[in-house]
Amino acid sequence: MSLNRTGTWLAALLIGWLAGAPASAQGLRDADLFAPAEPSHYGGGVRANEGFFFTYDALYWTISRPERAPVGIDTEGMAVLRNVWWTNDPDQTFTQGNTLNTSAFETLFTPGQRIEVGHINGHAGWLFSYMKLHQLSQSHTFPGVQMYFNDEEWGVSSLPHLVHDVGAADPVLLPVWFDSVTMDLSTKVWGTEFNLLLRTHPGHRGGIFEWFLGARYLEFEEVFGLNANGTPPVSALADTVFTNRANNNIFGPQLGLRWFTTNDRWQFSAEGKFLAGWNAQTVRLHGFVGSDLTPTNFPRGAGSPGFPLAMSPTNADHYSHMSVFSPVVELRIEGKYQLTRNVGFRAGWNGMYLGEIARPSRMVNYELGQTSVLGILRYMNRDLAFLQGLGIGIEINR
Repeated sequence: MSLNRTGTWLAALLIGWLAGAPASAQGLRDADLFAPAEPSHYGGGVRANEGFFFTYDALYWTISRPERAPVGIDTEGMAVLRNVWWTNDPDQTFTQGNTLNTSAFETLFTPGQRIEVGHINGHAGWLFSYMKLHQLSQSHTFPGVQMYFNDEEWGVSSLPHLVHDVGAADPVLLPVWFDSVTMDLSTKVWGTEFNLLLRTHPGHRGGIFEWFLGARYLEFEEVFGLNANGTPPVSALADTVFTNRANNNIFGPQLGLRWFTTNDRWQFSAEGKFLAGWNAQTVRLHGFVGSDLTPTNFPRGAGSPGFPLAMSPTNADHYSHMSVFSPVVELRIEGKYQLTRNVGFRAGWNGMYLGEIARPSRMVNYELGQTSVLGILRYMNRDLAFLQGLGIGIEINR
């Protein structure tokens, strides 16, 4: 069963349980959900509800896109670029550059849900919360792309991977050119938390504060994929395909504060939370480089025009684990209209900042190394994400 269906069934079961809660448990004011509302026309507002409570929100949030990163080695500002061979004439060369980056990815909206259940009696209680955003995916395709790889010397006569012998005094280098490149990015976010609640006495103007003290877990997973296609011998590294997956598992203590005030049937609330999170990051890059560099594509043997002298299809499989401190700050502003004594309709804005997280599109090492190809840039694991959007839902006895 998917997490989306799990959340829907959980909401339905909780509503049914709360609606049938016995009066002896003091839940939902003897479970009389649809009794008339008891509005107050005085500045002090109505008395805050006690007992079990439940809320369900449908979310519509954005997830900020990753910062711009080159797809390949960033050649801007490089003092020396390599000259590469393009035709059968060894003197016909041009300067290899890099023409693609990740700026095409956008900040888009995705739906989600949040479920909260808890209990409060007097000035003390507890709160459990679960939230999930649906997977956000986007894809972009670009024709005629140059990609600059850091090409190191390797085991074949200590020559670079892209070297080619055309009968000149010295071997020449081949360009990395693809007929088309498709980039994919998908992001998933979910989390859960448990808090103890401490409710203060109403203030002089009726406002009430609730303190949160507990623990929270957040998971931010993002996958960056690249599919670069071409036809040898024009495309020297066709086809090159990989995915880079980054998991951020953030867990730690949380402190928060909520303030709310009521007037007639209306309630306004503002809430803030801070999570001092420990982020256990895992990054996994898997794919291959030059799948078309097979013997069947060498009709005249290795070194045919446009083919590397000795490079063959090469798998890439890299794994890295890092741990960093990741602060998380959440803000929520909401308004509620009391439909009945225990049922309210609410809507508002929510924003969440996640710091020091790994985002995979900025962590790819475009390298043809001495012992392997591609890699993970471990030091690029301190990115950020900002989530924000609207929530609309139902509130029972809170």
